[in-house]
Amino acid sequence: MRSGSRGWFGWLAWLEAPFWLLCGAALAVICLATGIAHAAPRTVLYGGSIYTGTPAAPWAQAVAIEDHRIVAVGSDAALLAHLPPGAVRIALGGRVVVPGFNDAHVHVVVPEGDYLNTTDFIPGPGPTLAQVQALLAGGAAATPPGSWLFAFIGASVFDDPQATRRALDPVTPDHPVALFGWTGHGIWINTRAMTVLGISETQPDPFGGSFRRFPGSQVITGEVHEYAEFDLRRRMLAQTPDAHIVAQYQAFAAAAVKLGYTTLQEMAVGLTHRRNLDILRAAQLPLRVRSICFPLTPGEACELHGDDRGLVRGAGVKWITDGTPVERLSFVTTPYADRPDQVGAPDLPEDALRGQLRAHRRGPASRHQLLFHAVGDAAIDGVLDAMDDTGGAAVWADRRTRIEHGDLLFPWNIGRVRELGAVVVQNPTHFTLAPVFAQRFVPAVFAQLEPMQSLLAAGIPLAIGTDGIGAPFSPFLELLFAITHPTHPSEALTLDQAVSAFTRGAAYAEFEDHRKGRLAPGQLADLAVLSQDIFHAAPPDLLATTSLLTLVDGRVVWDAGVLRADP
Repeated sequence: MRSGSRGWFGWLAWLEAPFWLLCGAALAVICLATGIAHAAPRTVLYGGSIYTGTPAAPWAQAVAIEDHRIVAVGSDAALLAHLPPGAVRIALGGRVVVPGFNDAHVHVVVPEGDYLNTTDFIPGPGPTLAQVQALLAGGAAATPPGSWLFAFIGASVFDDPQATRRALDPVTPDHPVALFGWTGHGIWINTRAMTVLGISETQPDPFGGSFRRFPGSQVITGEVHEYAEFDLRRRMLAQTPDAHIVAQYQAFAAAAVKLGYTTLQEMAVGLTHRRNLDILRAAQLPLRVRSICFPLTPGEACELHGDDRGLVRGAGVKWITDGTPVERLSFVTTPYADRPDQVGAPDLPEDALRGQLRAHRRGPASRHQLLFHAVGDAAIDGVLDAMDDTGGAAVWADRRTRIEHGDLLFPWNIGRVRELGAVVVQNPTHFTLAPVFAQRFVPAVFAQLEPMQSLLAAGIPLAIGTDGIGAPFSPFLELLFAITHPTHPSEALTLDQAVSAFTRGAAYAEFEDHRKGRLAPGQLADLAVLSQDIFHAAPPDLLATTSLLTLVDGRVVWDAGVLRADP
């Protein structure tokens, strides 16, 4: 799959248009009026099923908007009575309106190059080493020397001891190569890539990461994991012009608003926080983006002092504490069933983990929020132990420390998570990996995987993110997996709970629940009118859902041209 110079997917030129050009002619009156804040008339969406996200009053018929906020929610009769001059009325025709979806965990930016395959093999083993070599040979023949060649790989290459740069170099001597583990944790590079990126044959392991080495030597094989991998992404993106990354964001956002997203909580692996914020502000995206700092060392600066004006804000610091079970790098207590000699390993030394907690236990909680990727039970134990050692509930209960994924958060730790005020951000697409996890874990561990319903029952705040990379995942796919939970059906959510976790819960997870995540007076007018009633659709039918109309800050950022303003 050739991506050219615009990143992972070929960007269509029209996706780079300013967001106001996405407004359909029928709703141009809203676009024009809301573009001038002091002159915006009241707009009433009526005759629908408004899911407010407010537990005490979850449903209404109509919602009224002025400028960038919701001013009223209620019955058609109440909101249509005594409208002020110039008010705009939009008939919903019974359609469902929800608060805008908030992807609490997403990665937009990807390196530029020629992607030679897709990840449609997930959760299967992926291409063999021989198949990868054939892909690379074809790519090398079709592209100029020096072009980056990329491919996605799975367990077939992960577990092949012959998968080293010595197997890649003969077919790609003149092209830098990176094979990306589809999990986002692991890269295999050839010797030319090492040269291009400034990686020496005996490159030392960086903080939190490692290079695999040939037996009995310090010479690296080209297999790179955790913070060593993140450093490679940093080096790759350093060679990408800002304008190209701006185009990636614009294309991603243009696709996201069509699905009803109004907020992205983005963890830009490979960009410094300062560069990420500068690029986001230059992109002028149609939706809100929270830029979460992703430092590579404890000493790297995060830009946590800016203001919250506009749609872009920088807040939070994310750390990776272990890998994933797919590569057997999640840090677990019970050895892996298919490799009893392995339990994974922690990425962060204990002193670094506690140092970060000490550094961020003061200051505005919304900015200094800590987010920990922690999948294995031993990694989760390490985070909770460190929180106890740096003040416990007295310090952390109101700081909303986040556990990202938490797949092996077992029942005996749920009480600790609640007492420490932690938020769990789960990714329902991970629930489809049951065949892989059944191989990795003994039955007693497999039976406890990926809690959702029990977290809510215990009073633990829950948010949903997609963990998408490079292109938006449909929120309706996430909802489907959340309400069916293929790995652990007894932990499935109701659709109401899942939508709440994807809206109000995600807003809580970023300290923004005071102004978004619900459709209620005073909240920001971020919402989506859906193409079907997801609350009464059969689960498989959820996948056909899109947004017909998406508003951010009271402005139309996507209009499918279906709805009409009353004459």
